[in-house]
Amino acid sequence: MACNPESHCTRNRAPQTRHDGPVTFIVMATEHLATLRQSIPRLRQLISHIEPTFRFDTVADIDASFITEQGFRVVLWDVDGTLMAYHAGDVDARFPLIRVLFRDGPARHAILSNCDERRFDQLGQIFPEIPLLRGYATDEGPVFRHLWHGTDTHTSEALRHIQSNRGTQIRKPSGELVRYGMRVLGEADPQAVLVVGDQYLTDIASANLAGARSAKVSTFRQDTFPVSIRLSQHLENAIYRVFGS
Repeated sequence: MACNPESHCTRNRAPQTRHDGPVTFIVMATEHLATLRQSIPRLRQLISHIEPTFRFDTVADIDASFITEQGFRVVLWDVDGTLMAYHAGDVDARFPLIRVLFRDGPARHAILSNCDERRFDQLGQIFPEIPLLRGYATDEGPVFRHLWHGTDTHTSEALRHIQSNRGTQIRKPSGELVRYGMRVLGEADPQAVLVVGDQYLTDIASANLAGARSAKVSTFRQDTFPVSIRLSQHLENAIYRVFGS
């Protein structure tokens, strides 16, 4: 059942998932620090873009009737903490209708994640039916890429060229990434776009920067995230309590 902008739903606790090993920890820290490096210099600007259009407890409340009623034609989804636990291998079993929504729902869908390159390839296998969006800032200007039905818009040689031009990943918060998703899915009106995610400063800010609408969900399986990310999530929530509506 869909929730209105002021409503909150209830979710159940799930058993803890562990992510062991030094390599996994280093990848987690690297992803998180890269997002912080891009966000901190813009924090003053971003604080004015963290108000969500809608609030839900989980993505189970974002159904076909809600999408239709609100006139959304495109939905851009965060992954970890939104559709699944941190670096899990599939949409959580608590959300069985998400795949149905992707396949038969009234809107077109895409994935917009701040994951690293290895995780990007993994998500391409997890979500072959919808495009995964990515962007790079290079000396030659921004370069955008998507992976869809196993086909990548960029060859290995093209990706090496991006790296040779000091390419760095464009990470949320980014209105550019949202607008790229609109182009890929053939949508011109940002108000017909819904960005769904669990983070104010990445997912919600991206939507607002692009003029799109947003749905803030509670972080799903927060216990599976590394401590550094959980601490930043608590800080982000504190920032919203001070500066949000």
